[in-house]
Amino acid sequence: MEVRNLYKTLAFYICTALAVLVALEIVPQRNINGRDSQDFSPLRVSDDIRVIGKEPHSIQHPKERKVLRDYLFHRLEQMGGDTQIFDYDTIPSKIGGEFSYSNIYSTFSPASIDSSMQASYILLVAHYDSRYRQIVKGDTVFSYGAADDGYGLGVILESVSLALEYRKEWKQGIKVLFTDAEEHELDGMRSAWERDRNIFEGVNLVVNVEARGVRGPALLFETSPGNEKIIELYSYTGKPSGMSLTSAVYRFLPNDTDFSVVKDSIPGMNFAVIDNLKFYHTDLDNCSNISLASIQHYGDQLQPVIHEYLVNAKYSAHDALEGDGDVVFFTLPVLGLFAFSKGGYMVLNILICALFLFVLHVYVKYKMLGFKGILRAMRHILTFAAGAFVLGTAAAYMAAVHSGVKFSFIDLRYVDYDNYMVLAMLLVLVVWILVFCRLQERKDRFYAWKILLGVNIILMVSTLVLLVVYGEGFFLALPFATSSIALFFSIARNFKWLYLISASLTELLGVHFLYLLYSALTAGSLGVIMFLSVMYSFSIVSQYYCLKRRVL
Repeated sequence: MEVRNLYKTLAFYICTALAVLVALEIVPQRNINGRDSQDFSPLRVSDDIRVIGKEPHSIQHPKERKVLRDYLFHRLEQMGGDTQIFDYDTIPSKIGGEFSYSNIYSTFSPASIDSSMQASYILLVAHYDSRYRQIVKGDTVFSYGAADDGYGLGVILESVSLALEYRKEWKQGIKVLFTDAEEHELDGMRSAWERDRNIFEGVNLVVNVEARGVRGPALLFETSPGNEKIIELYSYTGKPSGMSLTSAVYRFLPNDTDFSVVKDSIPGMNFAVIDNLKFYHTDLDNCSNISLASIQHYGDQLQPVIHEYLVNAKYSAHDALEGDGDVVFFTLPVLGLFAFSKGGYMVLNILICALFLFVLHVYVKYKMLGFKGILRAMRHILTFAAGAFVLGTAAAYMAAVHSGVKFSFIDLRYVDYDNYMVLAMLLVLVVWILVFCRLQERKDRFYAWKILLGVNIILMVSTLVLLVVYGEGFFLALPFATSSIALFFSIARNFKWLYLISASLTELLGVHFLYLLYSALTAGSLGVIMFLSVMYSFSIVSQYYCLKRRVL
């Protein structure tokens, strides 16, 4: 028995360690394609970015913005685009004074189209102004715009250049819109939409390429409503990354993009990197801090999507990408994209809840665990979760005070050593839970099952609440589903290895999701991150002990 338990222990630690490594390798070490590559090359993109991000080019820098506008205009012309500049009236600036602004627009039509029919187009959008002045810890700084939105400009230029290689196969065309004054109330896109609607003629898909940070995965963080056909198109990508939940979260963040202007009228996708907000809109958003891996990830996702759109005749219809319903989707490292209709997702959740309630009945009635013991375990979990939330929030608040910045739950930037603080607190929390469960398991050999059933009751209730409020909640539903299935099949002893699979999936999801949550909401969300970590940790640790025990 000791040898068997040793094997189980080793297997568990190896699998969970691999899950963490896979989840933390947020942008896998991709092959960075060279400048001579026939595929998407982040090095060629970086050549454009070094021109784009050479100097700040905000609404406070009209000369520098004109130099960049001319550069982008000539790049599009050189590729054969029918390129124009739309100038707009001088308007007051919210930071004082006045400024004028201009959009750059270019069309690449299919090589041969039926003259009796209007071609359909994908509209690729990025903005070419950088952030105007911002006060960071008492200093006035200007962004160089290397990532925001040099990434978008460079990625689109590279994407169009590659697409032109197979232009003879196009059934649809490409339009490019580089907007000005995005950082100032989205003025460029608003003016295009209100005053130059011809730009959008024939457009049945919009792809906006943004950056809210400088590194990490390029997330599909927002789609237009009724996204079922959008996600079907997105499934052609080779390296999917994103989740429908972020569209709901994004509504609470103090940000809009050019996509916000058109998303309710034209089907589309919104991409951005979100890691390292300390560099966002500051002088650290410069060419020395760009991430080639992140740029590569933009290309890995966009190239297959653009290719499929351009060569497939089914996207010629003006309503080809308009859907009646929304899709719940999320991605996991290595495992890829998971998508469900709203109805299908709801039915799946209800079935899992029914399965768990059956399992709970069996374990209480026939395994003699006792509901009081499960309730006691739930009290332990909730006490840990509440304490972790309070401690995490208090730590973030004190870190903000120490760094001399205003505390915010969703946008706490410029905190000293915030990454180290978060990692240290999470490590202490996990060790604390491991020690606690070990001590309890020595007193009660059935404690692991009580904890797992207890945490699953909490996850079930939370999943149902999220289902009602947001229509989804996969970050809790997945560990609830896998552990419920493992509990069901482990009623027969031969299937206990399912705990290993369930725990590994929970760890893969948990680490990946918490990383994205922290990147999006910053250290101010530490309390929420600690709270969720308690749920994931108790589920994983309890499944480890369930795996080791031969009998209940």
